[in-house]
Amino acid sequence: MGVQVHVESPLLPTVLGAEIPRTRMDYEALQLVLNDSGIDFRVFCDRRFIGADQNKRTSIPVYGVSPGNKVELTRLGINEDSLFHAKVIYLEGEYGRVLGAGSANLTLSGWGRNQEVFHFVSVETLALYQSLKAFFQVVFANVGEECPLEIRRAFARSESPVHFCHSFQSEAFISQLFGGKSLQRLAVWSPYFPKDLAGFIRDLKQNFNQPQLKVCLVADRVDGQYLRTQWSDALGQLFKDKELILCQNPRALDERMSMCHAKLWKTSRHLAIGSWNFTHAGANARFGGQADGRHKNIEAGFIIADNSPIDPLLGKVLDAHDGLFATDEQLAAEALVVPEPLPFDIAVTFDWASQTYCFKGQWHAACSPEQDFTLRLPDHEKPLPLHWMPQKKALHISDLPIGTVRALLTDHCFRVFRGDMLCHVGMLIETHTQHRRAQQYDDLKSLFDAMTYAGNEPSLEDASYRVRETESGELLLDGAIWDGSNTMQAVGDQGEISYFRLFSASYQYAARLHEIEQIRTLERWVFSRPGCLEELVGKAAERIEKNGANVFSWFLAQEVNGLCELAARIRQRLPKNEQSVPLSRWRALFVAEPALPAGANDAYRQRLQQEYQVISGKWGKQ
Repeated sequence: MGVQVHVESPLLPTVLGAEIPRTRMDYEALQLVLNDSGIDFRVFCDRRFIGADQNKRTSIPVYGVSPGNKVELTRLGINEDSLFHAKVIYLEGEYGRVLGAGSANLTLSGWGRNQEVFHFVSVETLALYQSLKAFFQVVFANVGEECPLEIRRAFARSESPVHFCHSFQSEAFISQLFGGKSLQRLAVWSPYFPKDLAGFIRDLKQNFNQPQLKVCLVADRVDGQYLRTQWSDALGQLFKDKELILCQNPRALDERMSMCHAKLWKTSRHLAIGSWNFTHAGANARFGGQADGRHKNIEAGFIIADNSPIDPLLGKVLDAHDGLFATDEQLAAEALVVPEPLPFDIAVTFDWASQTYCFKGQWHAACSPEQDFTLRLPDHEKPLPLHWMPQKKALHISDLPIGTVRALLTDHCFRVFRGDMLCHVGMLIETHTQHRRAQQYDDLKSLFDAMTYAGNEPSLEDASYRVRETESGELLLDGAIWDGSNTMQAVGDQGEISYFRLFSASYQYAARLHEIEQIRTLERWVFSRPGCLEELVGKAAERIEKNGANVFSWFLAQEVNGLCELAARIRQRLPKNEQSVPLSRWRALFVAEPALPAGANDAYRQRLQQEYQVISGKWGKQ
């Protein structure tokens, strides 16, 4: 359920074998490593818990799951009150597959402050792979994405002692755990319980035909004082009859730990490790007098064949009394606050190759679509009205190209407003992130110097990250202080560039372009690497605008436009099967040619142009 940005540190660095990032430059470096790795890294969480405080610093796709808006989930007892509560990690590579499940959210508490339990298994049997695939197929479908998991045949068909259980299966978790056997004892670790704990245990025993079952609970207590449920006479009778036993944690918690968030279920035959709390929704238990009105959460975990004794999981037996249980006020303080959901689903994708926003959405509320919602996006100044098709109730917004991308380098969220009120913050899904230009040279002179000194392959060590921080913690974007708006406070000054440096760098650039034989390499040199043509065009235009019309500005425009034309001709002769950058971005590569000084006569202008054509021809740009 929880994700926050803890996935960016330390989980992502661990996967990539990188250092834990501490500054914005570290996160930018981490993103480059991820781009080069080719790893398909995705995160899923309940979309209602993606808040405005999510300071996301990489382009990792984070998808918001909507549990209650799909018909196929409603049939399983999952509705708008359900939570996407599963905690599952799946790893696949050339050396095999590993599946993990447990209790820890991708939050600082889940991975650093709580007592949690997580289990990882090697996926070696077909049954285990099919069950995890079935889980992810539903999750991917929920967010409108195609599941990348394929049909696998290279698996053993033998039985596995580990079974992956999840809420999308027809057989309920408790039914799978009990296995149709008559049981004497059930031990459960859980931090959360139903308000009517006695009624839940009674229904559990009746619905699964377990009249002799005795339940032993290892319950997390708030501040070490009370359980998150209430005392009742029926509960007192269960304790008196020894049908319910309350135990301490067998392992003393470190004083730095906030709580025991682990979820364990143990019978004489099986051990379950997952996200299941000892509640109706958490245990996927839709039974009892109000079964029709109950829902279940989306949960997952392992059921492991285990004949080991139950007692090692239990600590000292506690003397149960009403003082160990919460009051109404304490329960209210501990209750989970679920943000109000939007009456529609919406997903916003930004394609770094085409620099275009794409939109998907579906109105799911019973009322007719309302037209007073707007969308605010990084690098698009005006609010974008959300229009809904009246019959299909689908979002109807055309793709939105972005000319100059800047805010998107540091802001990875979209925001939904109703009037002036912020209703929802969602995370952008960023694709083709290899075209996200994370580095550039500080100025035009630095770019030309790098090209001239380093020959055909300039050093990247002199290039700066576009997103940086000052020593005082202020955010720098493209070398200027960034306040989140489109206005930037310029810093630094441009150095002088000689004619020799201009022509020499242009010659080196043209020579490098001539050597390119693959469209992907060409696109990288034109659009994404430090010192690319797109960066060169932008820096040249800025310099010409600042210095005004003069002979050097005229030559600068000629050189840059000549390189752009050369790159376009090379693109025409290369195979297009792997291209990803659309033609529209290529056509935008040009610098407006400044006028020559007013004092230059026509003869001088003509002579200048003729001499330049001769030079360009010798350098291979004609």
